[in-house]
Parts: sequence; structure tokens; C-alpha cells
Amino acid sequence: MKTIFYETFQDLELNEFPYDRGHTALGEYHYIKQPGIYGNWYDPICLHQWRSLDGSWLVTSDGKKRYMEQNRGDQTKGAFTNVFCCLVHRQEFFSEYVIEFDLRVFEVKNYCGLAWNYLTSRVYDFVGIKADEIVVYHRNEETFTIYEKKKFVLDDLKTYHFKIKVSNTTQIFIDDVLWFNLEIPFISGCKVALVAKAACRYSEIKTEMTEENYAKHLQFAQQKEVALKQKQKEYPILKCIHKISLGDFGSGRQLRIRMVDGKPIFLIAQHQKRMIRDSFARLSCLTCFDYDGNVLWQKGEANPSRDNTLISCDLPFQIADINGDGKYEVIYSMDFMIIICDLLTGRILYEMPTPIIEGDPLVLNEPYHRLNVDAIRVADFEGLGYKGNFIIKDRYQNVWAYSHTFKFLWRYHHKNTGHFPYIADFDGDGKDEMFVGYDLVDHEGTIVFSLPMNSDHTDEIIYTRLKKNAPKQLILASGNEGMNIINLDGSIYKHNEIGHAQRISVAKYKEELEGLQIMATAFWGSDGILCIYDAEGNLLKQKEVPFNGNVITPVNYDGKHILSLLNASLEGGLIDGDLDCVVQFPQDGHPMTSVEVYDIDQDGIDEILCFDEKMMWIYKASQIYPTKKYIKYTDDGFSNYRGEFLLPLEYEKNEKL
Repeated sequence: MKTIFYETFQDLELNEFPYDRGHTALGEYHYIKQPGIYGNWYDPICLHQWRSLDGSWLVTSDGKKRYMEQNRGDQTKGAFTNVFCCLVHRQEFFSEYVIEFDLRVFEVKNYCGLAWNYLTSRVYDFVGIKADEIVVYHRNEETFTIYEKKKFVLDDLKTYHFKIKVSNTTQIFIDDVLWFNLEIPFISGCKVALVAKAACRYSEIKTEMTEENYAKHLQFAQQKEVALKQKQKEYPILKCIHKISLGDFGSGRQLRIRMVDGKPIFLIAQHQKRMIRDSFARLSCLTCFDYDGNVLWQKGEANPSRDNTLISCDLPFQIADINGDGKYEVIYSMDFMIIICDLLTGRILYEMPTPIIEGDPLVLNEPYHRLNVDAIRVADFEGLGYKGNFIIKDRYQNVWAYSHTFKFLWRYHHKNTGHFPYIADFDGDGKDEMFVGYDLVDHEGTIVFSLPMNSDHTDEIIYTRLKKNAPKQLILASGNEGMNIINLDGSIYKHNEIGHAQRISVAKYKEELEGLQIMATAFWGSDGILCIYDAEGNLLKQKEVPFNGNVITPVNYDGKHILSLLNASLEGGLIDGDLDCVVQFPQDGHPMTSVEVYDIDQDGIDEILCFDEKMMWIYKASQIYPTKKYIKYTDDGFSNYRGEFLLPLEYEKNEKL
């Protein structure tokens, strides 16, 4: 027998396995790797319900051997009831194998065990024990299909030795006694994971193959590696074309960009957290700078600390020609004021106080007398022919609409607003409507339809047609409500479970398929899951990556290839429609925390901006080709909660976005 790995946890710290100690949402769109030693493992589970609690996994010792303990018990509820703590080994298996491990259970009311044929934290086969039974089941999203279960008298003081033979059939032994012989075939390319809903202890995990199977495993692994390297050769490498020092005004992913006289103007924001974590942040510094890093103006005082630069929400500022004079303005909210200023000089043109909300029966749990604005977006509700109106919102309850002269237009209050409403002329009457949360609202603030969804909230929205000449549809990443495609009459065209759906994008990721494809990610309870769907919303492929910050923004990479950007880390990069990483970032010391995609030089090919609180590096494909034109999200609607798209012109038919 050939040993594939033998895990004794000796290479890990005698401490908690690395995790986000604040259980924050920063990893939704920032690449953040927690300090610590990971060895060959990763933890794909993050959950806000665990705030104020410790990590899920703990390396312990009795002086003779090391153990990996599930350190959390259960601590889940509601939509996250089916979240199990997982610790995944990075090894992929390409041929049949045997895995053995020791397990002692410290808490008997929930299952502890091991997953094999592991694709994601929501798709795997599992064997586990609890007080009075042993079970083998298959998990597919929220569906648990039991292969077989038997009575089992658990002794919590005993350590059990498991042995699983994974082949065309699966045999499961405990203490050398065969308990199950099941028709569960080996699935090539999957992993194994420790999966537990209760406190327990694992030790001495060993996987082996016969010499024949090991030869097959090496052959298939090599074939996969060769095929990927061959695919990667089709793409020019990334090169850094420009660097900008951000001085003390750099930030996380709080960036706006506008082209003025053919050159980019950047606006970046810092914040201060107030009251409750990220919920009521103050925009503390706003800096406008050019391509050479020259500061054109600045509002507030800069502080590049981590606390002032990384936040899991939008900050309220946009760039738009909001008064229709042919020049760009900045509209932002600071210290309970809405301010409109000139983009290039910062000169204030108009300002007004934010609405008084204290005592307002439609506003709950807001701590201030006036509205602390959560997000801003421009619109044209009045049929002006330009974006001369704007909306402001609180956190999840209300939206207010105004003209640029601060005339109140209307107010929305119905369901959870989510983070960032979508503005478009849905009915073609020359006036914008708003899709917010689960509701379509007309230009007068009247609800046109409301979806039969009430839990969680919508994180990202796209409105487009997925096939040529087909009606436009709404594509939603709606947290625990999943990824949904919605017809414009309010009917649900397609619903997909993915966990907590976080981000979506639409592009022509696969040339051989009809129509466009949808890419989606999950976050809370199941981070790192990537899914791609066809134009009907059918799942084509899914995989799990061992890192966060996957923005999945479509990129016109070189004029020939449309790719999706995960993040700027050395393990992230850009993926194709098969979810394979085909372009990697160089090991050159570049910033990795935040990324944005923008055609800085206006040649039709996208650049990738990589930045943190200190520097911005701009990358471009080292070779480019003639390209066709695409429609992208408008520059007056930057947000960390917008579904990104890259649409061939024929899919929009020159319609107004």
C-alpha cells in the first residue's frame, strides 16, 4: 500500500486553527488570509452567528500525540441549521483509496464524522455517529439522502477507529467490524473533510492506495495538471503597467472612477466605525486623485489604519453629472449632510441635512436623530434625460428619493432593502424604476410587484437578457433565498440553492453555449463556493476554493477571452468558464487586499486594479487583440453589492440601462 498522507497535526500550532476572530463579512469582497499555520487544511465555514465565540477547530495534545478537536459544538439556528463545521484536506483523489482515522466524541446529540467524495461544504458523502446511531448519507445543498443508518451505542470515553474503503462500492469499518457495504462509487477529483456538528476529537488520519491505484492516481493528476498548464499557455501573462502611491489616504474596496478628458480620476474613501460594528459607519475621509497619484482635493482627515480602511458595507459616495451641466459632480454624505461638489475641485455646489428619523415609526434601531446614510445611487425618476435624481437609504428598511435640488420625491418602505438597489428604465417610459430587495418600484415609488420571499436580503442584482432576443430578466443573489432568475411580471423563472448567495456576474464565459452564463458565489455558512449556470439557470459546474474575497467580476482580458476575476492573491487569479484558474498574478509583492476592473486607457481591454491602504498597482494582459464592444455596469453606480456584467452589444439592443 502507498501512503498518500498521514496526518498527525505535528506541523500545526498547538492552538486554534486560523479563523476570522471577528467572524466578519470582510471576506465577501476583500482577500484576507488570517495569520497562522494551515498545513494541508482549510476551513471553508464562516458564520456571523458565531460572533463572540471562538474558532471551530483546536489543535490539542496529551503529550504523546496531537489531536484536532471540533471546538464549537453546534451554535447554529434558522437558515443556518444545516451548517456543519468542516476542515478540508487539500489533497484531491483521482483513484480509489482507503482512509482511516480515530474519533472520540465529547457531545453525543449531534453527528460527528468524516466526508468523502467532498466537492463543497454542501455536497459530499458522509459517515457519522451520535448517541444511539450511525448514519451514512449524501448531502446535496439542503437535501440529505440517507443511504443507511443503524443503531449504535456510543461510549463517550472510547476512541473509535474508522476505516473507509472508497472504491466502486464503499465499505465502512469501525474497530475492524464491517458496518456498511454500500453502492456509493468513488468520484474522481474530490477531497475528504472532517465534518462535525458536535464537540469531538480526531487523530491519526491516514489515506492509502494500492500500488495499482496509486499509479492511476498519479497518471490522472498529471493529466489534469498538464491540461491546465496547456490551457494557461493560451493566455498572455499579466504585467504591471502602473503604480500609484496612496500615501495615507488608501483604503479597502471603497473606490470610484470616472474618465475626464480621456484620463481617469479616482475617488477613494476611508471611514470610522460607530455604534454597531459596520452598520453606522462615518465617511471620515474622501480623497480625489489622478493617475499620477496627485491629490486634487481631500475632505476630512486621512488615517490608513486597518480599522479605517476595511469595512463590510458600502460608503455613501458616487460620481455623476447630477445637474446635467456636462461636468461630473460628487454626491456624498458626511456627518448627516448630503453634499454635492465639483469632481475636479471639491467645491461644494449644494448641500442639505439628511432626514430626521428619530421618532419615525418606519425606522427602527437607528441610533441617531438624523439618517446616517448607508448608500447613495443616482437615477432619473423624472424623465430628465440625465441622472438628476438620487436615492439614499438606511440599513435595510427605507429608501428616500430626491431631485438634485433636494426636492423630496417619494419614499419606499416595505421589505428588506438589501444593500444596493438596481436602477433602470424597466418599462421603457423614459423614467427610471427601482428594484430593491424583493420589490420592483415604479418612478413614483409605487410597488409594481413583490416577490414571495421574506428572509435575509438581496445582496446583488443584474437586469439583462440571457439569450439574444429573449425578454430581460432579473438575476438575484439573495442570501439564504439563493440565486434566482425573475421574470419582469414578478414570477420566479429559476431558483437555485447555493447556500448564502453572495455575488453574481453575467458574461459570455463559455463560447460554445447558447446565450450568456451566470457565475455565483456563496459566503455565510459556505465560503469559497463557485458556481456557473447556463442561460436557463441550470448548474453547469461548481467547485470550492480555499480562500475568500472572490469578486467574480467579468474581465475582457485580452480582446479574445472573457474571464472572471477572483482576487489578486497568488492562489486566486482569473478563471474561465470551466472554473479553472488560467491566469495567475505574478509573485512581485503587489497589493492583494482589494481589486477592481476598469478600462483605464479606454482601448476596450480591461485593466485590473490591485490595491490596499498603501499602494495601487494596475495590471493588463501582456498581449492584446482587437476586441468588440461590451456593455458594463454604469460608472455612476459603484458598489460592493452590485452584480457585475459584461454584455455583448446585441444582448442589449441599444436599450437604456
